[in-house]
Amino acid sequence: MQSVKKAIALTGAAVMMLSMAACGSSSTAGSDKEVSFQTWNLKNDTYTPYFESLIKEFEKDNPGVTVKWIDQPADGYSDKINADAAAGTLPDVVDMSPNGAYSLAKAGVIANLSKDDPKGADQFTDSSWGAVTFKGDDLEEGAYAYPWYLNSGVQYYNTAVLQQCGVTDVPTTMDDFFTAASTIGKNCPGTNMVAAVPTLESLGQYGSQLMNEDQTEFTFNDEKGVELVQHYIDMYKEKSLSADALNNQWTGEGDAFKEGNVASLSGSAYSVSDFEENAPKVYENLAIVERLIGEGGKQNVAMETLVVSNTAKNKDLAMKFARFVTNKKNQTEFCTKSHTFPSVKGAIDDPAFSPTGDSMQDKAVALAAKAVKDDNWFASPSPFSENAKTALREQIALAIQGEQTAKEALDKVVKIANEDMK
Repeated sequence: MQSVKKAIALTGAAVMMLSMAACGSSSTAGSDKEVSFQTWNLKNDTYTPYFESLIKEFEKDNPGVTVKWIDQPADGYSDKINADAAAGTLPDVVDMSPNGAYSLAKAGVIANLSKDDPKGADQFTDSSWGAVTFKGDDLEEGAYAYPWYLNSGVQYYNTAVLQQCGVTDVPTTMDDFFTAASTIGKNCPGTNMVAAVPTLESLGQYGSQLMNEDQTEFTFNDEKGVELVQHYIDMYKEKSLSADALNNQWTGEGDAFKEGNVASLSGSAYSVSDFEENAPKVYENLAIVERLIGEGGKQNVAMETLVVSNTAKNKDLAMKFARFVTNKKNQTEFCTKSHTFPSVKGAIDDPAFSPTGDSMQDKAVALAAKAVKDDNWFASPSPFSENAKTALREQIALAIQGEQTAKEALDKVVKIANEDMK
């Protein structure tokens, strides 16, 4: 999703269109009880039968209602949403990330569910609802999206690489992780502990306070944030951090792990089958632990959401459909198909998300599900722009190469992130 600043630039056009859209949005065509529902790259052999059945059930339970399903390709999805929002033709119910929802909330084009559907919160876990509750300058506090599916992960290790370089115990804490990295650098210079640099999510997991309580300023240039970046500076000096990670275009950490060149990888809980099929040697030496967090930190979980357009002709019906898509029964079925985790109360207790088998895949899913089951996780702050995300990687890379300190790097990114919120 484009930055908040770009989305707000659309506000003037969106406001102009709101009065026109009051006579009807994209949902006005067709029946008087039509709800338009837009997903993101989900019309395929895997999901089409699910959504067709889901829509048929909703229409049966709500006589006279027609749900118009629209599926957009992944390429240009954010641009399409922004264009629709500016034109007042946003579909009634739209699949998007919390970052996208925040941008549209700032532009005033999606429903504040805390006002329009105050009982909606009852359906979801506290962490999920909290992740879609926005506040800040020029934004009315409230939840602006229905939580949908979650992505949670684990930490993988190649024990063959660890043992080859003198690390006998699999690290389960951040302190153990950096100690092991030093050992690898000392005994096997050029063998990499990791092939990625810190992200906003990893700063949060380490214990940095990413934003202030008012959600008006980013604050990850604090003591914990600086401490984590310094660890990566040290790893680079000790030759246990891949130089490839400093390339802003680098996305090959997963492949490097599968090739046996990297000792650890933070990845999806459902990557085990990929390792088994495409990296059998790594699979033979695979160890899995919970995602590593620092003192005071929580595990990061990614989320997809559904928002409701303020221009929906049948707004109450659109909210009813969004609640239906995200209810316990339907989330459980969808998340089972998509290898994700549910945000709705009680669904995480389904056996599909709490496997008890001895397989590596079952172990990974059970470990990844723990934070969701405990309802003790955080989502990346939605106001963090793509521009700031790029700057974070660039500035940390410069710090790792010795061109600035860790504090200077994070200070610069905090300034950019805060400016992008204005």
